[in-house]
Amino acid sequence: MTNELLNEWKKEKIVEDGDIVLAGVSGGADSVCLLLMLEQLQKKTDFLLEAVHVEHGIRGEESRKDAAFVKNLCQDHGIRCHIFSVEVPVFAEKHGLGLEEAARILRYDCYKKAAESVKKEFPEKKIRLALAHHAEDNAETVLFQMVRGSGLDGLCGMSRRRDEGIYELIRPLLAQPREEIEEFLKECGQSYCTDETNLDTEYSRNRIRHQVLPELKQINGQAVAHINQSAAFLQEMRDFLNEEAEHIREMYVVEKSDGIQLYPGVWEECHEVVQREVLHKAVGKVAGSKKDITRKHIESVRNLYFSQVGRYVELPYQVLAERNYHGILLRKETEKKRADNTFLIEIPKESLHKVFNGETLELEVPGGRVRFCGLSPDGKIEEIDKKSYTKWLNYDKIKFGLQIRTRTAGDYLTVDDRGHTKKLKEYFINEKVPKEMRDTMLLLTEDSHVIWAVGQRISADYKIDENTKKILEVHFFGGNYHESKEY
Repeated sequence: MTNELLNEWKKEKIVEDGDIVLAGVSGGADSVCLLLMLEQLQKKTDFLLEAVHVEHGIRGEESRKDAAFVKNLCQDHGIRCHIFSVEVPVFAEKHGLGLEEAARILRYDCYKKAAESVKKEFPEKKIRLALAHHAEDNAETVLFQMVRGSGLDGLCGMSRRRDEGIYELIRPLLAQPREEIEEFLKECGQSYCTDETNLDTEYSRNRIRHQVLPELKQINGQAVAHINQSAAFLQEMRDFLNEEAEHIREMYVVEKSDGIQLYPGVWEECHEVVQREVLHKAVGKVAGSKKDITRKHIESVRNLYFSQVGRYVELPYQVLAERNYHGILLRKETEKKRADNTFLIEIPKESLHKVFNGETLELEVPGGRVRFCGLSPDGKIEEIDKKSYTKWLNYDKIKFGLQIRTRTAGDYLTVDDRGHTKKLKEYFINEKVPKEMRDTMLLLTEDSHVIWAVGQRISADYKIDENTKKILEVHFFGGNYHESKEY
């Protein structure tokens, strides 16, 4: 194992001359093997080796004995060791976490502190954190993620190396079977610690390790190797998918002060698989984490694009996905601001009347522009445009003139042919239009009568019928991409 693996590490440049390598050493077989192997690698590569041990405060005296073992081991080999003590049970209870998750969080926090300390001493040096995960660990991770319904990232298992900012995380033993690690220590005559909690099958990972993997090895002795091969193949597929998603993101995803805007090209220019990847990354960016973002959440955002403007879905971490005129906006609910409800454009009936003489009236409005055209029915009654951003109105019903504005108190619309009316506020509530969007949604009105809430329905009083003599076509550019190519 030794020479072959050392040559592989040297070829991969998993550690380079001048680096500082912090080895996470628990005292168990895997981490002790890693420390000794890295020490031998120093004969081939000139780097500084130090160790980091985290005493979790879970197993009392046994835990402290492990810390003493690691300290003595490092002293015997002339390796500086950073030892941290944390209280995992206290942290877990305070934050409502399981012991495994709490231990992982605190452990990586200690790794970061050790790296920061070393960086102060050697600001020009590259720091690598070496962890002792091996082939069985990776197989366990893949199986664990699979049974909990993870996406592609989870099924890829552990990465061999990953940039963490202040350090690069490396897993030099990731392809090595556990039995080879133990055989190496046996040949070296090196003892190690045994953590009894690793035998407790109350923990999910331990059940996989001691019950599931042995059964899979009975089916195929190369089960662990094959799981690792599959994970490596999926990593290649994920890397390709990430490249495709990044290409789409650069073209159609824009970060704004109030969130992330997803433009229609996300839906129209790529496969559904790439869509989901783009959406997952965007939601995770706004949320600050992708941990609890499931496929169900991503599908709800995908489907939202085909809904009316004003529709929304609530996501974890207080993220709201809103269908707007330009696609979908992702943002934190706490970041939303109430708009200044002052926008108003008056359109006298004389100006509207000119469109029936061949003129076109076009006005700039927030988020786009509005165009008015005059049409003659000419038997077109059955061709009423059903698009969300193009509406046909009965011009004969307009008495004085129109306004394009945001809402005010007293606004209403007629909801049926019998003349029943509904307050605009009530309509917004029934249609689940988010409160923050209600203040910015454009309205075409005649006094307090809402003729059209842009992107929504028109008032029944202004619909065309068999007696209509003049049709006023109103088109909003900036809404649905299919309807508004030129905007």
